[in-house]
Amino acid sequence: MQQDYLLCWLTRSRAPFSYKYIGTKMYNKVQTRSYSVASKQGPPNSSSVSLIDLLDRSEIPKVRLNPPVYQISNKHYASRCFDILKKCTSWHSGYVGFDTETTVHRQRNHKLVSMIQIATRDLCFLFQVYRITQGNCKEFPPILRQFLSNPDILKVGVNATHDAEWLKKSYDIQCQGIVNLEDIAKEKGYSAGSLSELTLMFGDPGLVLEKNKKKILKWNFDAAILDPELILYASTDAFAGIQVYENILEDRMNLDYLNYESMNPMSREDEEEEIYELLLSSYPKGKAHKLNILVSLLENKYGRWIKTKPKKLDRHNEVNKTIEKFIKDGRLIVVEEEKQVDGVEQNQNAESSNEIQSLESTSAAIDKIDTLVKLPGISIETIVSSSYADQFFISKGLSSDEYDFLKEISSYILKATKKESLVHIYINNGKKQSLAKEDRVIKEKLDALSLKGALIPGKKWNTLMLHPDWLTELEKGYEEFITAQEQVKEHVCNL
Repeated sequence: MQQDYLLCWLTRSRAPFSYKYIGTKMYNKVQTRSYSVASKQGPPNSSSVSLIDLLDRSEIPKVRLNPPVYQISNKHYASRCFDILKKCTSWHSGYVGFDTETTVHRQRNHKLVSMIQIATRDLCFLFQVYRITQGNCKEFPPILRQFLSNPDILKVGVNATHDAEWLKKSYDIQCQGIVNLEDIAKEKGYSAGSLSELTLMFGDPGLVLEKNKKKILKWNFDAAILDPELILYASTDAFAGIQVYENILEDRMNLDYLNYESMNPMSREDEEEEIYELLLSSYPKGKAHKLNILVSLLENKYGRWIKTKPKKLDRHNEVNKTIEKFIKDGRLIVVEEEKQVDGVEQNQNAESSNEIQSLESTSAAIDKIDTLVKLPGISIETIVSSSYADQFFISKGLSSDEYDFLKEISSYILKATKKESLVHIYINNGKKQSLAKEDRVIKEKLDALSLKGALIPGKKWNTLMLHPDWLTELEKGYEEFITAQEQVKEHVCNL
């Protein structure tokens, strides 16, 4: 019976199975409808109203009112739902929002997909496929299976290919017509890859994705009565997918996102200060790094430009201008390739003579893939290996064992680093064997340095970093120490 009326509703061609959309810019063939970006959720169209009315009269559980969300928890509801959709042939526009969820703590068949979310602009269905099938592929609703395998109805979402792959592994379903929103974003030059980022840019105003990982891990997507927060979370992801899809095709960006710069004004000088602080917090002074790594960092980590310059090419050009200015101002120094690379220390005294003093232009240096640059200053390794550092650490109350240990990890604690990572770094450097006992000893040393104020917690949980005041004192004191030594040498020479 189901298969008879299915032919009246689904398109009939069968294409070879593929997890990805096939053909150049397949998604551009879709006709997107115009709507006002100023409204949070426009009124349902007439066909949607009649569909919602039919669904309500069918007594299929409506678990959210606005916009309507329907819970399909058994075969009876699934059959009734598709029977109604068959009568409303225009219930979708050739594409739907698509997502899946899985109950991670389920003991039996714990890797099988629990729920499939299908959304239009006006409503969403939550198909509890594990509850319906109990893991038996043969019990999967045949009409839903054919809907998912229909290549003429696009299923759009972020990393939708991954969802399709899990459905294949779970229920042997060959999903077709899969469109990854992040692929469209990449092709159009937008660097945002997550659904939350894309929703900020292309979702309707007022739509916010809130993900609480702890709650998601605890939720039961197979339950007969679903948690209201779960319903909101699951349906919003599917609604967001279709909103992003329609808007990104037209480069119709959220006005709140577009207006970020005017709502949060900042001078060019202040932007440069923030950018330089990001470099200082990410890379140690006095050590050469490949310039393209620094460029990538600024393109992908400077949050203000991600919002004000959403297209990656625009950010790339702006980063190049900024790097060029930093080189001209002396805040970045171009060095020869034979110098230190990513932390390999070279002769400090010979360094100044090997620096590139004249280039045809700083732009030429930026364009070279193998260009090396460094932040001016003396590397922390040079400072802590000096006799001055020994005196400094003793004055701070550190034992010889403690400051020897601090010296060995000094280059890794200039920015917040996970405690476990520091342990592994210390072990991998050949200092200790990877034994549970030794791990505990290293952690105890880190704790001792924290108690004496040498290390402080970072912003992220269970991270440590060198106290900024200690770093400032070390750098300033070392400069004075070197100056005093040079004065002594000069005095001796004059005798």
